[in-house]
Amino acid sequence: MVPPLPCRLLALVLIGLTPVVSHAATPDHGEPSAVVGHDRMFQIPAQPLAGAISAFARQSGWQVSLRSELAEGRQSTAVDGLLPADQALTRLLAGTELYWRATAPQAAVIYPLSNTAGFTLAPVQVHGKAVASDGVYRSAHSANVIEQREIERFRGTSVGDIFQGTPGVLVGENRNSGGLDINIRGMQGQGRVPVLLDGARQETTVYRGYAGVSSRTYIDPDMIASINIDKGPVMDAGASGATGGVVSMRTIGANDIIKPGKDWGLRLRGGAMGNSSAAPPGGTPAGMDGTGRTYYVDCAVASLCQGENALPEQFGSPEGMDRPGLLDMRSWSGSIAAARRFESFDLVAAYAQRNQGNYYSGAHGPTPEVALEYRELPFYTEVTAIREGASRFRGEERIVNSNLRSNTLLLKSNVYLPADQTLELGYQRYDSEYGELMPSQLIWFDQIKQTDDSTVTAHTYTSRYRWDPVDKAWLDLSFNLWHTHTRSLNRSYSEDVYGMFTATPTPERYDRWGGDLGNETAISFAGEHTLNYGLTAQREDIDTRVPADADNDPSRNTAFGRIGNRDELGAFFNWQWKPVRPLTLNAGIRYIRVETEDDKLVVPEGHQENLYDDDGNLVDTVYVESVFCVDDDGNGACDPIRYRTRNSGSAPVFSVAWEPWMNGLQFYARHAEALRMPSLFEATQGWSVAPALDVPLKPEHATNREVGINFLGHDVFLGGDRLAVKLARFENLTEDYLTRTSPNLWEEGNQTFVVRNIESVSLRGTELSLEYDAGFAYTKLGGTRYDHIEVCHYGSYRRDRCNDYGVANSYFNNMIPPEWHASATLGARLFRRRLDIGTRVTFMGERTETPEFDDQTSYGFLSPVPWHAYRIVDLYASWKPNDTLSVDFNVDNVTDQYYLDALGLGLVPAPGRTARLSVTLNL
Repeated sequence: MVPPLPCRLLALVLIGLTPVVSHAATPDHGEPSAVVGHDRMFQIPAQPLAGAISAFARQSGWQVSLRSELAEGRQSTAVDGLLPADQALTRLLAGTELYWRATAPQAAVIYPLSNTAGFTLAPVQVHGKAVASDGVYRSAHSANVIEQREIERFRGTSVGDIFQGTPGVLVGENRNSGGLDINIRGMQGQGRVPVLLDGARQETTVYRGYAGVSSRTYIDPDMIASINIDKGPVMDAGASGATGGVVSMRTIGANDIIKPGKDWGLRLRGGAMGNSSAAPPGGTPAGMDGTGRTYYVDCAVASLCQGENALPEQFGSPEGMDRPGLLDMRSWSGSIAAARRFESFDLVAAYAQRNQGNYYSGAHGPTPEVALEYRELPFYTEVTAIREGASRFRGEERIVNSNLRSNTLLLKSNVYLPADQTLELGYQRYDSEYGELMPSQLIWFDQIKQTDDSTVTAHTYTSRYRWDPVDKAWLDLSFNLWHTHTRSLNRSYSEDVYGMFTATPTPERYDRWGGDLGNETAISFAGEHTLNYGLTAQREDIDTRVPADADNDPSRNTAFGRIGNRDELGAFFNWQWKPVRPLTLNAGIRYIRVETEDDKLVVPEGHQENLYDDDGNLVDTVYVESVFCVDDDGNGACDPIRYRTRNSGSAPVFSVAWEPWMNGLQFYARHAEALRMPSLFEATQGWSVAPALDVPLKPEHATNREVGINFLGHDVFLGGDRLAVKLARFENLTEDYLTRTSPNLWEEGNQTFVVRNIESVSLRGTELSLEYDAGFAYTKLGGTRYDHIEVCHYGSYRRDRCNDYGVANSYFNNMIPPEWHASATLGARLFRRRLDIGTRVTFMGERTETPEFDDQTSYGFLSPVPWHAYRIVDLYASWKPNDTLSVDFNVDNVTDQYYLDALGLGLVPAPGRTARLSVTLNL
């Protein structure tokens, strides 16, 4: 683990510094009056103004807003040399009769010169980096942007809470481990939704018992600068296999820390959170127990009502029912980030520490209760205790194993090379210890208890090179290399069960190497053409061998973990053509080829074997693997069988966008396909699941169709306001969907579970995103409604080929999104916009119900986990008296609701009412 930082002390220091900070406040309208910066090398030749502004934005890192009609017919002035960004922009606009004004650090808006007097006109208003979301409402597919301010505002209790309120996006098993498992429109896990950290893929698949698996990516929220979410297949280099979409996270860089006009910066942040307490010792019980049994009362003979027959006074331990007060904040976090710019490079170093105890559930909702049913008999009365409610955890009870401790180190550097070349190097180390909420225990075992912590260490290395000469429109070269190394040990309530097989959980080592080479070429001929094309490669390697056995035959390793590798090669090409200004056409294709090899011998089924001493006494029971083999080379020896898969194919993407009146209203249609090859988890064998012996795995084939309307306008209702709307209708079909199921009667192997391609999964729905900002007040609305959810599979024990709730033993059962979910944010900026207050309401519908009779998921171990519809209200307030200090105070789940998160694998209640306080200093 990285050495700990005394974050409690850091938080107190930050709070203690509050009265002595005395930097100048921004003007009354809340915007800085000027923006300056350090010298940069600019090479921008004279050219049409739109292209010059794009070049300036790339070379300076600024965000510049310019209305398209102002750029028409205007030519820029050349800018060449080392000078501050503000001077470069002024020189670039010389002679255009246009003027620029800063709206935020490193952000500007361009006006006609005749309308700049007194700065009274505001045809475009930019607050901070809010303009970054404009691209969402100009794209021919569904997308979302989560900016750093939103991450800070809605951090929540779990890392996945930062995605709450994003239309079409949910987080699976959000209350477990601190990892992210993103679900976009029903697609989740096994690379369907890659989560990229500065372009690197860190995802690992964690076995969650019979109840399923979880795909986890680890990062601390303090290290995230922004998040881009693309829904559906896209032609980016890192989107290989993305049938659901791509989540791209950018970690903090020098521009996020250093203020304009300075060459160094320091950010200190401390926070505290209530509704939690330290994790209890291992073995501490929790939740209701003793229900589902029959007891005796009114016995004719006292001994009949004693012992295990005695009716308990209470069902569950009194421990964990001592919930702290609202402002009793026992969990804490802290981070420090420093950056320095030099003439040809910059450096960033950041460290974050987080220590969260077990949180407490809410008080109001479907909390568990015990109903007693009496039946009088001649010598005693039978009393049957029946538990009712959403979960075994009681209202306002401490949720064992929801604790988390983590340390994160981030190092980054941008190297500015000659001739418009840049190189970004990065390293991140994430260490965590956390309680494991094992679904099997929560659903089937008789008692819930605190267990030993699971551990994970994730290293992420990135190298991103770019060469974008301003005088060569045909060249914008990028070359990226990355490597992630994750080592984890997942503990669970099932370790007692493991003991019967004389084995224990073993550490898992997971390595990924990846790279891509791409280029963008711009051509002006019969309109504007932009070509993007490149090559991608990736290697995965998983190993669960303990060091003592690392050089031995793989067949001697435990049956629980996986050992194998996966190689992937790909190529992509995308062509965008704008034949006339209102029309944009897009066409692309991706080719992918994958080989996967299981380095363990095929183990279709094992058995227990008793060991006896010389006297015939039983001394041990061991688990013996049965190995299949064939004589491949004809030498008379039996050669062991290993799983191998080889798949390849290509998939296209087409879209059209039409803006007939050039007023911000745009119509679009899109057809996108993607192939997802079998993942390393799916194509190898491990505890309880392996591919079918005689049924080869095929790639998933996703077809996504979408039509929509975009609108992005300014000065719509009030001067300087901004209105953005996106309404989309989507239809997603995934054929040959890969999942775990029960074996069919006609298949070989006698396996309990198999990984196979089922016929299809399809979802249709409508999605809305809306943002309105009038400066002094703002609102943000979003929601997704599904009117069709269907999974089809032809197999044994199935009466109906298709239904809307799942397949026996399929992981997809607990990935089905609710029929609808939505959120609404309403906020106001007061006191010269130094105080930002508001509320967010999240609405979550129920998942599709299983039928009362002939439930086709009941023939197995993975029944859908139900949740009830819920509505959660959050309040927030942010006080920023100057550009140095900000104080944030939040109350999540104000009404203290007791509810189960959508897409949870186990019956785990979410946190109840929780207060959070954080203080940030930007020096």
